[in-house]
Order: sequence, then C-alpha cells, then structure tokens
Amino acid sequence: QRADGATWSLVMTEAQIAVNLLVIVLAVRLGTGGVTAAEVVLIAVAGVGVAGWFLADEPLVAVGCVVAADLIAAGMMLPKTWRSPHSETLSTFALGSLAGALALGSVGGLEPALLLYPLYYCLVNGALALLIRHRRTISAGTGQVAIAL
Repeated sequence: QRADGATWSLVMTEAQIAVNLLVIVLAVRLGTGGVTAAEVVLIAVAGVGVAGWFLADEPLVAVGCVVAADLIAAGMMLPKTWRSPHSETLSTFALGSLAGALALGSVGGLEPALLLYPLYYCLVNGALALLIRHRRTISAGTGQVAIAL
C-alpha cells in the first residue's frame, strides 16, 4: 500500500500489526491447548500468502496475498467463536470494522491496491462482530437474532 501511495490509511494496518504481535506473545505465554494437523496446514497456506506479500512486486498482488492469509486466519477462529462466543471480545471486532471503514475513507486515491485491505478489514471484522453478537444472544437463551452491536 505504501508503494502505491498510501499514507494515513496505513495507520490502521500498523496498529493491527502491533496488536496482533501483542496477542501472539500473550497467547504463547498464557495460552492453553495445541494445534491440530488441519490448523498446521492452514497456517502454512497463510504463510505462503505472507511470503507472496513480501515477494510480490505489484502492490495489488501483495495486498491480495495479505487478504488471503488473513482470511484463512479468520476462518480458523470461526469454530471456536461459534462454540464459545464469550471467548472473543465483541468490541474488538466492532471497532476493527469501524477502523477499516475509517481507513477506507482516508485512502488518498481510488486505486484498488489502496482500497482492498481497508474494505476487507471492515467487512471481515463486521461479520465476526455480528457472529459473536448473534451467538451470544442464542447462548443467552433469548432465541432472538440481534443485529445491533
């Protein structure tokens, strides 16, 4: 994105990197459980996406690789989020969606390489927030589908 002229819209991406690193450190230090064989395969595929980001000489291809890697990671958390919606922080995903929308609004030009990631980030975080809210409502026994965040 920087190679294609992004400026302020990079703040959201840089903040995400910092927060993800913090989560990784805390998960390794405080986490429980392990990794299944399927998860190892998905992590490897996501790693290929990250490698594509580093190796791509074209900004749109690089951003596409990052989106693919992140989408795999989001997909990996879906089963746990479905089973245990209270294990995720709803506000993190709702605010992440808002951050993506704001980053989208701060993009300096209408180039796809600049728009793709903030749009993706807004949509995937919004969808995860809605899933968490919906599953929490169901688990509370109300049986109602909640749309409001």
